[in-house]
Amino acid sequence: MPFTATPLIGGDAFEMAQRLALEADAELSALSEPGEHLAALRRQWDTIVDLGWLATLVTEEAGGAGGDLADVAALACGAGRGGLALPLAMCGVVAPALLAAAGARDTLAQLADGTARICVILPDAACDPGTPPLRCGTTLEGGVVAVETPPDPTHLLLATAEGDVLLLPATAPGITRRLSLRIDGRLAADWHFAGVEPHLLARGLAPQIERARDLGALITCVEGVSAMGAIIEQTIAFLADRVQFNAPLASYQALRHRVAEMYVEYENLRGLVAHALRGAASADALPWRDIALAKLRLGEAGRLVAHETIQMHGGMGLTEGVTAIRLARRVMMAEFEFGDRSFQAGRLLARAA
Repeated sequence: MPFTATPLIGGDAFEMAQRLALEADAELSALSEPGEHLAALRRQWDTIVDLGWLATLVTEEAGGAGGDLADVAALACGAGRGGLALPLAMCGVVAPALLAAAGARDTLAQLADGTARICVILPDAACDPGTPPLRCGTTLEGGVVAVETPPDPTHLLLATAEGDVLLLPATAPGITRRLSLRIDGRLAADWHFAGVEPHLLARGLAPQIERARDLGALITCVEGVSAMGAIIEQTIAFLADRVQFNAPLASYQALRHRVAEMYVEYENLRGLVAHALRGAASADALPWRDIALAKLRLGEAGRLVAHETIQMHGGMGLTEGVTAIRLARRVMMAEFEFGDRSFQAGRLLARAA
């Protein structure tokens, strides 16, 4: 039962991103110390900055490449094949969209050339039950947890539910940070604020904030589809090579049926994401419903594909050394970026009423 996944968007950018992601994953999988992991992420971050990934959606006038969404999607497609552990959607799509909407041209240029490493905090960022939620008044108070971040962030870009966009130095007085590694190898940070003076970039940007989040969700879906395609390829190859009771696992009908279920979930998601990508490229208004449906489906399909992958790899499904398992963890974490299933379902139900 051979299978080769077809990329949503191919070409040179896809090939380059895939090669870099696979090399980066191989490097990280060989490391066991958190300090070594963090150092490797810094080097990989510098590589994508030098290659101009973060400048893709920045206009030429602001020092960027002046690319479009299809260019970033091609990079995300390749990066997803190797589960690249860097926040491409957040820093390469959401950050430039928010900065452009706020008219922060100088910061956009710094993002493009890598001198500004921006951690974005969106209105729906998670809060620790033991910590007051983030509040922005005369001062910034409270905290958020598990926010995806680039290595060594220099700035925080905060978007509030009221439509305000703020930019703060990450080392400003009153800001404390605690780093952690997610199960997919990406960096996350808990941020706490006490008496921090807010630096307001713009007000009244609630629609632009929602649009930026939807763009991030769409690119995350592209990454997820690409990762699922690679997972199915690798799982099929494993079943064909692994022999038990003098027969390859791929010869057992029950396992073939489970692979077929994975494939159906993958193709359904792939169709939704491809439709949303076409709509985003051709329409003046972002097709948020299509994106919300794709993101909702990513959560459901991702869990099934990840579960079946781990199960069919048996004991090896609990190890760090299998690429498909690392990709399965990435697919599971992707659900919680830019709105999980419950969040997207709530949006769709609220606007259908």
